[in-house]
Amino acid sequence: RVSNTDGCYKDRTVTVLPSNIATITDVEIFDATQNNIITVIVSGEGDYEYALDDSNGPYQDSNSFDNVSPGFHTVYVRDKNDCGISEELISVIGFPKFFTPNDDTYNDFWQVYGVNQQFQPNSMILIYDRHGKLIKELDPLSKGWDGTLNGHNLPATDYWFQVTLQDGRVYKGHFALKR
Repeated sequence: RVSNTDGCYKDRTVTVLPSNIATITDVEIFDATQNNIITVIVSGEGDYEYALDDSNGPYQDSNSFDNVSPGFHTVYVRDKNDCGISEELISVIGFPKFFTPNDDTYNDFWQVYGVNQQFQPNSMILIYDRHGKLIKELDPLSKGWDGTLNGHNLPATDYWFQVTLQDGRVYKGHFALKR
């Protein structure tokens, strides 16, 4: 209530709502699929919006993102009342469908997406030919497989893989070597 010396007054009701920076408690990742989906779980008192890979947005009200490409991403959670932005680096696992080891710097190596020193570093990656012969046990922290065996180029064809991630998930599939 505000009043002046003449006794006139004005009442105004103000509602104060709590708001603070979000705490990212979990990021659920449904990966190694045609439609990778991530869902950001947060706690805190605030009205939040979400962005992927750019702290400037675009932001969305939904905490889920679909059709996320394999690899590394940063999720951002912004309080709509300008109380701050939280962020977290995440890994989305994926497998290239092909590679072209022709030294043009594009797709020259086959390697699992989303694996590095921070995410799944102790994974096991095995590559086989069409007859089931083990061609390569691939270091998950290397550039990847260059399409050779004992220094000789292998033919352009399909190859199969088995990946056992450090967290115990196992994936099998195939990819094409194109020359």
